[in-house]
Amino acid sequence: MSKKAIVIGASSGIGRELAIVLSKEGYEVGLTARREGKLKELQASLPNPSYVKAMDIQQADDARAKLAELINEMGGMDLIILNSGVGGDKSWEGEKSVILTNIYGITALGNYAYHYFSEKGSGHIVGISSVASVRGMRQLPVYNASKAFLSSYMEGLHHDSVKRKRNITVCDARPGFVKTPMTAGNKSMPMLETAEGAALDIYKRIIKGKKRVAYITRRWWWMAQLMKRMPGFIFYRNA
Repeated sequence: MSKKAIVIGASSGIGRELAIVLSKEGYEVGLTARREGKLKELQASLPNPSYVKAMDIQQADDARAKLAELINEMGGMDLIILNSGVGGDKSWEGEKSVILTNIYGITALGNYAYHYFSEKGSGHIVGISSVASVRGMRQLPVYNASKAFLSSYMEGLHHDSVKRKRNITVCDARPGFVKTPMTAGNKSMPMLETAEGAALDIYKRIIKGKKRVAYITRRWWWMAQLMKRMPGFIFYRNA
């Protein structure tokens, strides 16, 4: 029997490439995002059965209802990838969009998935956070904060699963710079990884290997340690 995975934010970037990897590995995949046309284009290229459900996770109650519909259409769910995220800008409208997507919307679906897996008796939740979760930075403070929130939320769900013996695996993938539509305007991105490369690393170490926290790719672990330990007088002057 095929395993069944749902990818939130599957229309582009890491989410799209993860859907491709999962389908090639034998999963039936549920594809969600706002742009239904992009999802159907992706669906047509996948080797295994897939399902499309357009949703806007900023409309959290509607998105939760559509996630329930998708799970029912697929006949269950074993794995969910909480991937959808936006970068925004420093205007209030830009920051509000980040909060509604990266925190409000993702939490709404993460909450639904955790309760679904609790009732089922098993499951796997993967949150796609970021190396940006390590420290707040001036470029997009709310984006860093939203990714720190997701990392902390994943740890909290993991803690609850362990304490209650729920048999739910909760993992946090923390990519560094990845070539996606969201990062297309950034000029300085050291150690840039392709979306395909990032997705393969996430599959091998997080989805298959079930590592609880992994920097994507491995070399970003060293950068994260440097960022964590950098004294303020250096960080605030140079970051």
